[in-house]
Amino acid sequence: MGLVLLLGAVSGVLILQLERRTIHSVALESSPHKDLSLVWQRAAMAERDILPLYGSSELAKHFGNEPQHFFAGYPTGFAVSPVGRGGCTSLILAEKIAAAAGEAPHGRKLAISLSPSWFFHGEAHHRWYVGNFSAAQASALIFSPRLSLELKRAFAHRMLDYPDSVEHAPVLAFALHRLDGQRWVDTAFYHAVTPLARMQETLARLGDHFAFAWHILHDHDRSKAAPRAAAPLDWEAILASGEGEQPVHLKGPVKEYAPRFVGSRQFAKVLGESREWDDLELLLRVTHELDLDPLLLSIPIDYPYYESSGVTRASLDQYLAHLHALADRYDVALVDFASLP
Repeated sequence: MGLVLLLGAVSGVLILQLERRTIHSVALESSPHKDLSLVWQRAAMAERDILPLYGSSELAKHFGNEPQHFFAGYPTGFAVSPVGRGGCTSLILAEKIAAAAGEAPHGRKLAISLSPSWFFHGEAHHRWYVGNFSAAQASALIFSPRLSLELKRAFAHRMLDYPDSVEHAPVLAFALHRLDGQRWVDTAFYHAVTPLARMQETLARLGDHFAFAWHILHDHDRSKAAPRAAAPLDWEAILASGEGEQPVHLKGPVKEYAPRFVGSRQFAKVLGESREWDDLELLLRVTHELDLDPLLLSIPIDYPYYESSGVTRASLDQYLAHLHALADRYDVALVDFASLP
């Protein structure tokens, strides 16, 4: 047994060294494994010259101008590490960020891409949440020693709206129900099960380390890594090169996540009652308690698409007004691209 433990410890040290040497090339990749991983995201979060970018389907689609490719050569001293795929809304992103930043230094910068269409639904579709859920990431949040008990209670209450997501994670499910309870005994049981949960997290992280090492050794193509080429960016030329491009306004069923409305009144009701606002606030509370420095990037609203169903521009702009108010409340930087056509 002692020899097994020794070999395990030596293997762990070698894998950690491998991760530190290669994270700058694999951080730019986008994959489901990375989205659900603790190790991969934490390794990227630990590097000051890698900017984690969290978002949804816009990070998984290939438009030819993805940020991880634009900054691949570290032209201004940093590269971008994308995390996210279709259906990753605020609650899922909060879980990912809390898990990835559990040991991140104070003041760590990151960017978060928000889709207005999330807030144009009453609630995120069940398949969006469950399809992107990671029990390991959720556990890292729920048992985080850096997050307040009050915030973890708020997350537990919200996560229990999707009970089937934890049906195969009994310790996590038990903790969520205890946190959601109001009695002192519930809190006591939560604290009692915390050591077991952290032991499970350690074992899961060990498997995650080996999976990451396997990817580096067998799946990662080192030849695709761009060489570093530090140079000032000519933003005027870059912006001028894109002036001839016209936005494409997709209609009908092609816009899978964009709902149709019957006028501004219905839109205003859905926008005002959307639970996505509460989920985004939970995310911002996570960044505040972990002392992170997030930049919110709101994807431009497709005005023609929504105006075709009778929603006025003034009604649509209420999304931006509400978003700015929330960002101001938490003293978070926000870029809304409202000036774009």
